[in-house]
Amino acid sequence: MDFRKQAAINSIGSVVLMFGQWLISVLLVRMSGYEDAGIFSLAMTVSNVFSFFANYGLRNYQVSDVNGRYTQSQYILARVTTALVSVAACAAYLLTAGGYSDVERWAILLYLLYSNVNVLSDTLMGTLQLHDRLYINGYSNTLRGALCFAAFVGTYLAVHNLLAALGAMVLATLVLTAVYDWRCFRKVETPAAWCKADGKAVARMLRVCFALMLSNILPVITTALPRRSIQKLEGTEQLGYFSSIFTPTVLITTLVPAIIIALVPKFADAWNRRDRSGLLRLVGQTYAFTMGFVLLAELAALVAGRFVMKLIFGAEILQYYDLLYWAILATGINALTYCGNAVLIAVGKNRAVAIGAAAAMVVTAALADNLVSIQGINGAAYVLMIAYTLQVFLQLVALVRKIVLMDVPA
Repeated sequence: MDFRKQAAINSIGSVVLMFGQWLISVLLVRMSGYEDAGIFSLAMTVSNVFSFFANYGLRNYQVSDVNGRYTQSQYILARVTTALVSVAACAAYLLTAGGYSDVERWAILLYLLYSNVNVLSDTLMGTLQLHDRLYINGYSNTLRGALCFAAFVGTYLAVHNLLAALGAMVLATLVLTAVYDWRCFRKVETPAAWCKADGKAVARMLRVCFALMLSNILPVITTALPRRSIQKLEGTEQLGYFSSIFTPTVLITTLVPAIIIALVPKFADAWNRRDRSGLLRLVGQTYAFTMGFVLLAELAALVAGRFVMKLIFGAEILQYYDLLYWAILATGINALTYCGNAVLIAVGKNRAVAIGAAAAMVVTAALADNLVSIQGINGAAYVLMIAYTLQVFLQLVALVRKIVLMDVPA
């Protein structure tokens, strides 16, 4: 299948998967108010810290491994290991951390289980992408988005219990992974490819990708810190409003990475061939697309945003509507960091990826409580804008040094 068609199908699948989770957030507000919506948002935010450890940044590394440094069985074993460690770490955190109710703790753990099943599926999809079957990732995500949405909403309407609905969603994604994803994977890989794995090679891979793991986890912490500040200083209901305003912007951080993941092998190939002009052209197009998409999102918010938000969330959300413009801008700058990360990974600058993410997290940790206490939930958006802007700047400096000034001959 043509690359553009595969990339389009993959992007559509990612949007459907994201849209299902977004629609759950919307319907929760309608079905039960902002309390359960706030808990659902908190569960996503906190569990993402641990699920991104399970992810470990391996998908970009896996699909950029065009020379076969590691086997697919080693990628699978690595993801199983990181997924198990992330669940254990989350359980330990929830047992020791204060400030969470029992419902919030169980919601966080259940959402982590849902995310980790998707992480394991992602490994299978990385293998399929290397076999030129990226489109299957799109089909899988489309089915997953629809099935998990139906399982959650159907259960919630039946028993009006958030934890039961989350449990149904976990079961739905597990069934899809076993019935569809695994079958597709086995069609392109022999049993020898997934039955045997060298533990030493996996340990070496995890050491090599440690910086990528940090670069995946630190942005999630960066996102979580302002929300935690809102919960502490403003309350769960205000967190529900903040999350509802930010929910539409998830389209940006879903669509952009879905397109970038399709381009990572092309970045790596251009780098391996020392095609500086071709690589710079791809990089420029990626940044330009992202900025154009963000501009369109701001225009859409200006033209139709109030009507749409009122229709979805009700009239009371309009008192916070101006936050949407800042939310789109902050999320758009965040999307630019995905562009920088993908290129840096392809050219072997894993450490630069981690440094940028760490700098953003440190700034957020330093400013979140103060800005939220002064500006309310708007302050949470401001601190994210500041942090992501710093990260983009550091990425661009690293890219200029690596591509323009150093290793690639003209």
